[in-house]
Amino acid sequence: MHRYRCQLCGITSRSYATRLGAERHGHGHRERRHGGDHPDGEHILTAGYRGPQGREWTAVVLTFALIAVALVAKLV
Repeated sequence: MHRYRCQLCGITSRSYATRLGAERHGHGHRERRHGGDHPDGEHILTAGYRGPQGREWTAVVLTFALIAVALVAKLV
């Protein structure tokens, strides 16, 4: 999962499944709040890949497990 972080404004975006999603969020934020300029300290946070104890990692695994169960149930 990826999030856009603007240190200047002190905001962190919601989670995006792809880095591109977080980058697009950042682009919109820069246009609205900073006139298109890149504020110091902005960056993309990559989270959720810490291991089984991370909440976001668990959500990803559970989502794929539910999809797999649904596909198997449909085949049977």
